[in-house]
Amino acid sequence: MNGKTRHLTTMAMLVALAYIVGFFIRIRFMPGAQFLTYDPKDIIIVLGGLMFGPLSALIMSVSLAFLEMITHSDSGPIGMLMNALGSAALACPAAFVYQQRRTMVGAISGIVVGILVVVPTMLLWNYIMVPIYMTGVTREAVTGMLVPIFLPFNLIKASLNGAVVLIIYKPITDALKAARLLDTPKSKGKWHWGLMLTAAFIVLSLILLMIVM
Repeated sequence: MNGKTRHLTTMAMLVALAYIVGFFIRIRFMPGAQFLTYDPKDIIIVLGGLMFGPLSALIMSVSLAFLEMITHSDSGPIGMLMNALGSAALACPAAFVYQQRRTMVGAISGIVVGILVVVPTMLLWNYIMVPIYMTGVTREAVTGMLVPIFLPFNLIKASLNGAVVLIIYKPITDALKAARLLDTPKSKGKWHWGLMLTAAFIVLSLILLMIVM
């Protein structure tokens, strides 16, 4: 299997995995906004972005959103647009930053940048799109939901997904390399277990926050 075929095969596997986890795992935790659901599919998209770069992250984001639209989603093209934006706005900046510095610090920096991009991006697009696809919801109502509902939802979702990526990236890439499905440049530094444990603590804290909310 040549490099290009291996690349496309691994990307297709990641999109399929993201589809499966997004289909089976959906969690509602925002009071007063039951239409907002957390799912972990962006974890897989960010993993793919770190492995292959921002363009691949964009392709996977759009492919996954399209696959969801033609199968189980009932929100049509608007839902596809929102799903693709939500995934790409987190994964593409993270992948771009990590490409410049393939270390644990680079990965953390990339994910932080991704969070800083995706949160305001989704606030803007929720403000624009929610009144269009939700009957009876006015733009004034959406404006009142931006800070108390949309902001914490997107911040918690992006932070949780990013922290999980930091925990599983190294073992996942090692497994893919062992299966000869991945051939990425070597990292220019160690992937420190202490930082992975910190990420695990963040994940547990965010899960507890979702539960108590």
